[in-house]
Amino acid sequence: MFCTLHPAKTCHISTDKPYCIIKNKAFFLDRDGTLNVDHDFVHKPEEWDWIEGVPETLKLLHNSGYTLIVVTNQSGIARGHFSLEQVESLHRWVNADLEKMGFQIDAFYIAPWHPDFHAGKDPGLLGERKPGTRLFLDAAEKFDIDFSRSFMAGDKKSDVLPAIELGMTPILIHSRFTTDELISWAESRQIKHHKTLTEAVKNSTYDIS
Repeated sequence: MFCTLHPAKTCHISTDKPYCIIKNKAFFLDRDGTLNVDHDFVHKPEEWDWIEGVPETLKLLHNSGYTLIVVTNQSGIARGHFSLEQVESLHRWVNADLEKMGFQIDAFYIAPWHPDFHAGKDPGLLGERKPGTRLFLDAAEKFDIDFSRSFMAGDKKSDVLPAIELGMTPILIHSRFTTDELISWAESRQIKHHKTLTEAVKNSTYDIS
Protein backbone atom coordinates (compact mmCIF):
# COMPACT_ATOMS: atom_id res chain seq x y z
CA MET A 1 0.00 0.00 0.00
CA PHE A 2 1.06 3.62 -0.58
CA CYS A 3 2.09 5.51 2.53
CA THR A 4 0.57 8.99 2.93
CA LEU A 5 2.79 9.75 5.92
CA HIS A 6 6.04 9.15 4.05
CA PRO A 7 5.28 9.66 0.33
CA ALA A 8 8.96 9.79 -0.62
CA LYS A 9 9.79 6.51 1.09
CA THR A 10 8.93 2.88 0.61
CA CYS A 11 6.86 1.68 3.55
CA HIS A 12 5.17 -1.50 4.63
CA ILE A 13 1.63 -0.67 5.68
CA SER A 14 0.03 -2.72 8.42
CA THR A 15 -3.63 -3.38 7.78
CA ASP A 16 -4.41 -3.90 11.45
CA LYS A 17 -2.25 -1.24 13.10
CA PRO A 18 -2.32 2.56 12.62
CA TYR A 19 1.30 3.03 11.65
CA CYS A 20 3.75 2.14 8.90
CA ILE A 21 7.18 0.60 9.05
CA ILE A 22 9.91 2.37 7.10
CA LYS A 23 12.46 -0.01 5.62
CA ASN A 24 16.16 0.50 6.31
CA LYS A 25 18.70 2.34 4.19
CA ALA A 26 22.03 0.69 3.44
CA PHE A 27 25.42 1.63 2.11
CA PHE A 28 26.67 -1.34 0.11
CA LEU A 29 30.41 -1.44 -0.43
CA ASP A 30 32.91 -3.28 -2.55
CA ARG A 31 36.00 -4.31 -0.60
CA ASP A 32 39.37 -4.28 -2.41
CA GLY A 33 40.05 -0.93 -4.06
CA THR A 34 37.18 0.73 -2.18
CA LEU A 35 37.88 0.10 1.51
CA ASN A 36 41.44 -1.17 1.35
CA VAL A 37 44.32 -0.93 -1.08
CA ASP A 38 44.00 -3.74 -3.63
CA HIS A 39 47.29 -5.64 -3.40
CA ASP A 40 45.77 -8.66 -5.22
CA PHE A 41 44.22 -11.53 -3.25
CA VAL A 42 44.30 -9.81 0.14
CA HIS A 43 43.42 -12.39 2.79
CA LYS A 44 45.61 -11.68 5.85
CA PRO A 45 45.53 -8.76 8.33
CA GLU A 46 49.13 -7.88 7.49
CA GLU A 47 48.06 -7.40 3.85
CA TRP A 48 45.23 -5.02 4.73
CA ASP A 49 45.90 -1.30 4.25
CA TRP A 50 42.93 1.00 4.78
CA ILE A 51 42.53 3.62 2.08
CA GLU A 52 43.06 6.94 3.82
CA GLY A 53 39.97 8.26 5.56
CA VAL A 54 37.81 5.17 5.00
CA PRO A 55 37.35 4.11 8.65
CA GLU A 56 36.23 7.62 9.59
CA THR A 57 33.89 7.73 6.58
CA LEU A 58 32.35 4.40 7.52
CA LYS A 59 31.75 5.70 11.03
CA LEU A 60 30.03 8.76 9.58
CA LEU A 61 27.75 6.53 7.51
CA HIS A 62 27.04 4.34 10.52
CA ASN A 63 26.19 7.38 12.61
CA SER A 64 23.89 8.57 9.81
CA GLY A 65 21.81 5.42 10.16
CA TYR A 66 23.10 3.34 7.26
CA THR A 67 23.41 -0.42 7.47
CA LEU A 68 26.95 -1.11 6.24
CA ILE A 69 27.18 -4.15 3.97
CA VAL A 70 30.24 -5.34 2.07
CA VAL A 71 29.65 -7.46 -1.05
CA THR A 72 32.90 -8.85 -2.41
CA ASN A 73 33.98 -11.23 -5.18
CA GLN A 74 36.85 -13.34 -3.84
CA SER A 75 37.91 -15.55 -6.72
CA GLY A 76 41.14 -16.37 -4.89
CA ILE A 77 39.12 -18.95 -3.00
CA ALA A 78 38.07 -20.70 -6.22
CA ARG A 79 41.62 -20.42 -7.53
CA GLY A 80 42.97 -22.15 -4.41
CA HIS A 81 45.04 -19.19 -3.21
CA PHE A 82 43.31 -19.12 0.18
CA SER A 83 40.25 -20.46 1.96
CA LEU A 84 36.84 -19.02 2.79
CA GLU A 85 37.77 -19.40 6.45
CA GLN A 86 40.81 -17.16 5.96
CA VAL A 87 38.66 -14.45 4.36
CA GLU A 88 36.10 -14.66 7.14
CA SER A 89 38.90 -14.43 9.70
CA LEU A 90 40.21 -11.30 7.96
CA HIS A 91 36.76 -9.75 8.09
CA ARG A 92 36.53 -10.43 11.82
CA TRP A 93 39.87 -8.65 12.18
CA VAL A 94 38.56 -5.70 10.13
CA ASN A 95 35.54 -5.38 12.42
CA ALA A 96 37.73 -5.67 15.51
CA ASP A 97 39.76 -2.76 14.15
CA LEU A 98 36.62 -0.69 13.53
CA GLU A 99 35.25 -1.62 16.96
CA LYS A 100 38.02 0.55 18.41
CA MET A 101 36.06 3.45 16.88
CA GLY A 102 32.78 2.23 18.31
CA PHE A 103 31.09 0.53 15.35
CA GLN A 104 31.36 -2.38 12.92
CA ILE A 105 30.43 -3.31 9.37
CA ASP A 106 27.04 -5.03 9.69
CA ALA A 107 27.68 -7.86 7.24
CA PHE A 108 30.16 -9.22 4.72
CA TYR A 109 28.77 -11.16 1.76
CA ILE A 110 31.41 -13.20 -0.09
CA ALA A 111 31.18 -14.72 -3.57
CA PRO A 112 33.98 -17.33 -3.62
CA TRP A 113 33.40 -18.46 -7.20
CA HIS A 114 34.98 -17.90 -10.62
CA PRO A 115 33.67 -19.25 -13.94
CA ASP A 116 37.11 -20.51 -14.98
CA PHE A 117 37.43 -22.57 -11.79
CA HIS A 118 33.90 -23.93 -11.45
CA ALA A 119 33.99 -27.38 -13.02
CA GLY A 120 31.70 -29.81 -11.23
CA LYS A 121 29.98 -27.10 -9.20
CA ASP A 122 26.43 -25.80 -9.45
CA PRO A 123 26.43 -23.17 -12.26
CA GLY A 124 23.77 -21.25 -10.38
CA LEU A 125 26.28 -20.33 -7.69
CA LEU A 126 28.00 -18.00 -10.15
CA GLY A 127 24.99 -15.71 -9.76
CA GLU A 128 26.44 -14.69 -6.41
CA ARG A 129 29.28 -12.95 -8.18
CA LYS A 130 28.88 -9.29 -9.01
CA PRO A 131 27.45 -7.99 -11.29
CA GLY A 132 24.87 -10.53 -10.20
CA THR A 133 22.39 -9.28 -7.63
CA ARG A 134 21.78 -12.41 -5.55
CA LEU A 135 23.87 -11.41 -2.53
CA PHE A 136 22.34 -7.93 -2.55
CA LEU A 137 18.87 -9.46 -2.51
CA ASP A 138 19.88 -11.80 0.31
CA ALA A 139 21.13 -8.82 2.32
CA ALA A 140 17.99 -6.82 1.57
CA GLU A 141 15.82 -9.63 2.87
CA LYS A 142 17.88 -10.10 6.04
CA PHE A 143 18.20 -6.40 6.90
CA ASP A 144 14.89 -5.20 5.43
CA ILE A 145 16.59 -2.81 3.01
CA ASP A 146 14.92 -0.22 0.80
CA PHE A 147 17.13 -0.07 -2.28
CA SER A 148 15.70 3.30 -3.32
CA ARG A 149 17.23 4.84 -0.18
CA SER A 150 20.54 2.99 -0.52
CA PHE A 151 23.95 3.39 -2.18
CA MET A 152 26.53 1.06 -3.70
CA ALA A 153 30.16 2.13 -4.00
CA GLY A 154 32.86 0.22 -5.84
CA ASP A 155 35.76 0.57 -8.24
CA LYS A 156 34.57 -1.62 -11.11
CA LYS A 157 31.68 -1.69 -13.55
CA SER A 158 30.61 -4.96 -11.95
CA ASP A 159 30.14 -3.07 -8.68
CA VAL A 160 27.85 -0.37 -10.00
CA LEU A 161 25.75 -2.49 -12.37
CA PRO A 162 23.86 -4.14 -9.47
CA ALA A 163 23.09 -0.69 -8.08
CA ILE A 164 21.57 0.35 -11.40
CA GLU A 165 19.52 -2.84 -11.68
CA LEU A 166 18.21 -2.64 -8.12
CA GLY A 167 17.49 1.08 -8.07
CA MET A 168 20.28 2.18 -5.75
CA THR A 169 22.50 5.22 -6.18
CA PRO A 170 25.75 3.95 -7.76
CA ILE A 171 29.12 5.48 -6.91
CA LEU A 172 32.27 4.66 -8.87
CA ILE A 173 35.51 4.85 -6.88
CA HIS A 174 38.84 5.34 -8.64
CA SER A 175 41.48 2.62 -8.26
CA ARG A 176 44.33 1.13 -10.24
CA PHE A 177 41.68 -0.47 -12.45
CA THR A 178 40.15 2.87 -13.47
CA THR A 179 40.43 3.60 -17.18
CA ASP A 180 39.27 6.42 -19.43
CA GLU A 181 36.81 3.96 -20.95
CA LEU A 182 35.30 3.20 -17.54
CA ILE A 183 35.00 6.90 -16.70
CA SER A 184 33.32 7.59 -20.05
CA TRP A 185 30.92 4.70 -19.47
CA ALA A 186 30.02 6.08 -16.03
CA GLU A 187 29.58 9.65 -17.20
CA SER A 188 27.37 8.54 -20.10
CA ARG A 189 25.03 7.10 -17.47
CA GLN A 190 25.27 10.06 -15.08
CA ILE A 191 27.14 7.92 -12.54
CA LYS A 192 29.36 10.08 -10.37
CA HIS A 193 32.95 9.01 -9.84
CA HIS A 194 35.36 9.99 -7.08
CA LYS A 195 38.96 9.41 -6.12
CA THR A 196 38.00 7.81 -2.80
CA LEU A 197 34.98 6.76 -0.79
CA THR A 198 35.69 9.64 1.56
CA GLU A 199 35.53 12.16 -1.27
CA ALA A 200 32.27 10.63 -2.46
CA VAL A 201 30.56 10.80 0.92
CA LYS A 202 31.72 14.36 1.52
CA ASN A 203 30.44 15.42 -1.91
CA SER A 204 27.56 17.79 -1.37
CA THR A 205 25.54 16.37 -4.27
CA TYR A 206 24.74 13.24 -2.23
CA ASP A 207 22.05 13.37 0.41
CA ILE A 208 23.25 10.87 3.02
CA SER A 209 20.98 12.15 5.77
